[in-house]
Amino acid sequence: MGKTVLTFIADTHHYSRTLGDSGKAFAFRSDSDQKCLKETGAIIDSAFDYLGKSDCDAVCIAGDLTNDGERVCHEEFREKLYKLRENKRVYVVTATHDWCCDGNPRRFSGENVYTDVSTLNHNDIYEFYKDFGVNDAFAEYKTTLGPASYAVNVGEHITLLGLIDDKNGRNSAGYKSAHLDWICEQIKLAIENGRVPVAMEHHLLIPHITPLFTKGCCSPDREKIINTFADAGLKIIIVGHSHLQRIDKHVSPNGNEIYEINVGSLVGYPAPMVMVTADENKISVKTDYLQKFTLDGEELDAQKYLANHSAKVISVLFSAAAQNDRELFRQRLEALGINTEKLGKAFTPLFLVFKKLSKMTVAQAGAYINKIPFAKKIPQKSIEAYSSYTVQQITETVFLNILDGAREKYTTDSDFYKIVAGVFSVPVCICNQMNIKGKPLELFSELQRAIDEILTGGTLSNETLKIFYKI
Repeated sequence: MGKTVLTFIADTHHYSRTLGDSGKAFAFRSDSDQKCLKETGAIIDSAFDYLGKSDCDAVCIAGDLTNDGERVCHEEFREKLYKLRENKRVYVVTATHDWCCDGNPRRFSGENVYTDVSTLNHNDIYEFYKDFGVNDAFAEYKTTLGPASYAVNVGEHITLLGLIDDKNGRNSAGYKSAHLDWICEQIKLAIENGRVPVAMEHHLLIPHITPLFTKGCCSPDREKIINTFADAGLKIIIVGHSHLQRIDKHVSPNGNEIYEINVGSLVGYPAPMVMVTADENKISVKTDYLQKFTLDGEELDAQKYLANHSAKVISVLFSAAAQNDRELFRQRLEALGINTEKLGKAFTPLFLVFKKLSKMTVAQAGAYINKIPFAKKIPQKSIEAYSSYTVQQITETVFLNILDGAREKYTTDSDFYKIVAGVFSVPVCICNQMNIKGKPLELFSELQRAIDEILTGGTLSNETLKIFYKI
C-alpha cells in the first residue's frame, strides 16, 4: 500500500505592495505586527516553489489567505495558487481576513492611512476560489455567509474536509447545527469507505498554552464542536488563526481522542509547513520550516529575518518606554490590539515597568528581584550565566518561544528557565504574602503555569506526531 501526504500552511495574509510599502504610516503598521507585510509575496513565492518540488500530494491552506480582504491581494494570491497548481493539487478555506470582517481595508502613503480600498465580498469568495476545493469535491455545504465547506478524496487514504467556520448563526466562529451534522456525516462516510478523515478549519477548538492568550481565537462552542468531532471519529484537525505552532490533544467525555495542529503563519516566524502522512494504519505529522526567500533580488535567511521581524513587536514597546514617550507606548499597544482604555489605571504602572526594565541587564534585574524578602530567589549561578543579557533580549526570546512552540526547549533545570520562572513567580509571592485571593491570584498563577508551557513546550512535541488507528 502507498501513502498520502498533505502539506498544510496557514495565515498567508498576502499583502499587495501596490497598497504602499514605505513611509511612516506603513513602517508603524509593519513594526507592530508579528507577521510580515511587504515581504509576503516573496515569502509565499519561495514557499510555493519549495512545495511544488516536494513529494506531497496536495498543499492545503487553512484560512486568512489575504491581508484584509483587499481585492488586489486576492487577485495576486490567486495567481500564485494557479502557478502552484501546475505541480500540486491545492485546497484552501477562507476566513474573516479574506472578506475584511472589520470593514477596515488599508493602504499607506507617507504619514497617512486610507481605507478607500476595494475588497472581495464574502458572497464572492465561493466563485473566486472554486478551483481550489469545491470543484474537486464530492460533497459541499454552502454556508449562509457565502463560502462552502467541502469534502474531497486525496490519494489512497485521506478524505480532506475543508471547513468554513466563520459563522455559527450567532455572529461568532463555529457552525450551525445542520452544518455540524453535515461534517459528521462526511467523517463517518470517510471511515466507512476505509479512508482517514482529516479536517482543516481556521479557528481554534483548543485554547493553546493558556486561555488567557488564545481563548479569543476559539469558537465559543469549541467544547461542543471538538467533542462532536472526536465522537464522530475524527482524529486530527488542522487550524490556524493564532499564528502559534502547537499540537494539542483533547479527549471527549466519551473517551475519544482528537489532536489539533495549530499551524503558525507562513509569513511570520517560524514559517511552518506541516506534513500529514497517512497510510493503511497510521497518521504521521512532521513540521518543516521555510529556510530562505528572495526579496527584491536578495536571498535572505528566512528564519533569521522572520525572527528579527517578529521580535520588533517587543522591541518597539521597550523603545517607546526607554524614550519616556507615554503616547508612543500607548499607540504601540493599540497597534498590537490592546485596548488601552480598558487597561485604565493599569496603563501607568505597565509603562513604568517597561521604562524601568528597558535599561536593565539580567544581572541588575536579578539582584533587584532577589532583594524582595518574600519572593522566590533566582539562583546566582543562573543570573551569572545570563548576566550580560538585557531584559529585552530575554523577553524577545520568550516571545519567539510562544510562536515556535519551543523549538528550543528550556528544561526546568536550565538557567534560562530559572530566571524567567523566577520573575513570574514574584506576583504570586506578593499575592500570597499580602493574602490576595480571587482573580488576581488566579491570573498570576495561570501566567506562572503558562511560562512553564512556553519554555518547555509542554508534554507533546509541537513538531511531530504519530497516531495509530484502525479503519
